[in-house]
Amino acid sequence: MNSVEELCALIGSRITWGPGEDASSLTPDTPLLEMGLVDSLAIMEIVAALDKEAGVTLPDTEIVAANFRSPKALWAAIESLAVEGRP
Repeated sequence: MNSVEELCALIGSRITWGPGEDASSLTPDTPLLEMGLVDSLAIMEIVAALDKEAGVTLPDTEIVAANFRSPKALWAAIESLAVEGRP
């Protein structure tokens, strides 16, 4: 995982889109929770995909609503893990 845009693609592939909506409309600032795009199941699917596809393991302490408000918020959490030396 090298960019917030790659993260947007991963998140977009885990969201159930409504009629007329698609993953290309997802931006780093999209309010995922406010728009109802993710729920607890989608969050766990995103966490699993990060681990399996990107080698990014989010500790349980990072699986909180604040980190899933937007792709940018989740990217910030991922970057902070990298700074701490965690994958």
